Amino acid sequence: MERILLRRLAAATAAAALSASGLTITAAAQSDQQPTAAEQPTHAEQVQHWAEVGIDNQLKGLKTSLRLTADQEKDWGPFESAVKDAETARVLALQKEQATNLSPMDHNTAKAERLEQSQANLEKIVEAAKPLYSSLDGAQKRKFIALGRMLVPERGQFAKAMRRLSVGKGDQHSAE
Repeated sequence: MERILLRRLAAATAAAALSASGLTITAAAQSDQQPTAAEQPTHAEQVQHWAEVGIDNQLKGLKTSLRLTADQEKDWGPFESAVKDAETARVLALQKEQATNLSPMDHNTAKAERLEQSQANLEKIVEAAKPLYSSLDGAQKRKFIALGRMLVPERGQFAKAMRRLSVGKGDQHSAE
C-alpha cells in the first residue's frame, strides 16, 4: 500500500514539475519579442499558407500510396506543379469572390471567373496527369483516381477524365 502511494506521489510530482517547466517555457517564449501588427501575416496570407500546406500533404499522401517506380517518378513533377498552381489560383479567386466590398453583380462576375478558371486549371491538371497515369498499373490507377480526385474541387470531373484515358486500352476499371 505504501509503495502505491509513493508511486502516485512520484507521478504527481513529476507531472507538476513538467507542467511548471512548460509554463515557464511558454512564459519565456511569450515575453520575447512579439511581432507587431505590421509583421503578422494577414488573414489572406494565412489562408494561402494553410491551403499550400494542405495540398502538399495530400500530394505526399498520394505519392506515398502510389509507390511510384523511378520511371513513374519522372512524370510526377509536372502533375504536382499543375495541382499546386491550380490550388493557389483557386484560393486567390475565392478570396476575390468573397471580398465584402463587391456588389451582387461583381460577386456573380467573380464567381463566374473563378469557375471558368477552375475548369481551365482542371484541364491543365488532366494534361499533366496523362503521362503519369498511363505509366501506372491497374491498382495504382484505381488509387490515383480515388485519392487524386480529393486534390481538386471538381472531384467527379477529374475522375471521369482519368477514366476516359483508359477507354479502349483494355483497363479493367475503365468500365466503372
